[in-house]
Amino acid sequence: MKGYSRYFWFIHFLGDIILINFAFLCSYFYKFGSLISDDRYTFLLLIFNFIWMFTAFILDLYAIKRISRIDRILLNLLKAGFINVFVLAAILFSLNDDSPFSREHLYYTYAGVFSLVLFWRYTSVKLIYLYRRYGYNYDRVIIIGGGEVAKGLNDYFFSDNILGFKLLGVFSDISISFNTNVNIGNLSEIKQFALDNEIDEIYYTRALTNTEEIKDLVDFSDQNLIRFKVIPDFSGFPLRRVNIDFFDNVPVLSFRKEPLKDNINRLLKRVFDIVFSSLVILLILSWLYPLLAFLIKISSKGPIFFKQKRSGLDNNEFMCLKFRSMKKNSASDSKQATKDDNRVTKVGSFLRKSSLDEFPQFFNVLKGDMSIVGPRPHMIAHTDQYSALIKKYMVRQLVKPGITGAAQVRGFRGETKELGEMEGRVKWDIWYIENWSLLLDINIILRTVFNIFKKDEKAF
Repeated sequence: MKGYSRYFWFIHFLGDIILINFAFLCSYFYKFGSLISDDRYTFLLLIFNFIWMFTAFILDLYAIKRISRIDRILLNLLKAGFINVFVLAAILFSLNDDSPFSREHLYYTYAGVFSLVLFWRYTSVKLIYLYRRYGYNYDRVIIIGGGEVAKGLNDYFFSDNILGFKLLGVFSDISISFNTNVNIGNLSEIKQFALDNEIDEIYYTRALTNTEEIKDLVDFSDQNLIRFKVIPDFSGFPLRRVNIDFFDNVPVLSFRKEPLKDNINRLLKRVFDIVFSSLVILLILSWLYPLLAFLIKISSKGPIFFKQKRSGLDNNEFMCLKFRSMKKNSASDSKQATKDDNRVTKVGSFLRKSSLDEFPQFFNVLKGDMSIVGPRPHMIAHTDQYSALIKKYMVRQLVKPGITGAAQVRGFRGETKELGEMEGRVKWDIWYIENWSLLLDINIILRTVFNIFKKDEKAF
């Protein structure tokens, strides 16, 4: 990056540190009525700062791409906060101090840190946006090529001023396939234009088989302190969303982004699942279970729980729990519930429409077979059936199944009469896998609750 951009990370870092210490000291003053007069709390403040610095740099919180959107800011703060709490708790536990630190002070501190840093990050991003909007601090770039990849780059450079790019020209030996309001030229004009306009970066989108042309432009760029970047065309691949990793110097392409491959994300989701399911079991199921158990027993003969093998993570089978809503029948492992299904009891009809029949699955979540949010677990027979009919069906098995999911809150719950309905469910399940965030989980949970009170037509 050019100009002051190289210092943006330090500005954010310095602001975080100032606000963390401010929150700590204000919390101490609020709790004890004075500034720090205890060496133990001075030590705690030093530890607090060290853990934050360690966490921030481990998670790469100060990369511009990670601070440009409020949802990413919030998610990264949640990650950093979780690690901070975990490490600090481990350190304090290891000290085995007879005079423990005030929990209230720590609660106030974390609440203050989260609120202040979130506000600071959001404000600073807006200030950077305004700074660049008025023409300051940007990299001058040109694009070589006129195809779809060049079009995508052109659209990207004009999508948001906070990115810090100013596209000055597009050069191609074919007609440009998109509209742009910058200089358009042919390949022979590249070098002179780059020198005359003090270009910082060149983006090459033509075929990689033009090795001599690429080598010549690389040499020219190196000689004139211009960064040369090659953008490969993946339009011929089955999926356009390509991620690149490196095993030493070997580039490795993957065609699906999976946030839950990240250990921190998995840990964050698992902790959320444990806390949420434990609260539901303690606060709701503890008194609801005896009542529903009694109603189920008097409605028809049979057990309280309905247990069925379902397809889980990595297509491993697990025993899924539900409150029994049907009379005992031989088709339960192959036939979906339908509208006005005569197998459903009167109590079972209420349970299904209110989604109370799913509540025992919180025990599945606590055990680790399921998550609160994820693709719904299907019967083994349906997994075998639809995996042969729908491409990418098995992708949904890359994560734990959920009590609710993105597909369910978008109308793809319950019976699937047509193949297209299952295809729609799979589409949203894959979308969830590729776009997971803790905020997305919370959003889906809230929409699920809303749908319950709205009386979903497909709940039967």
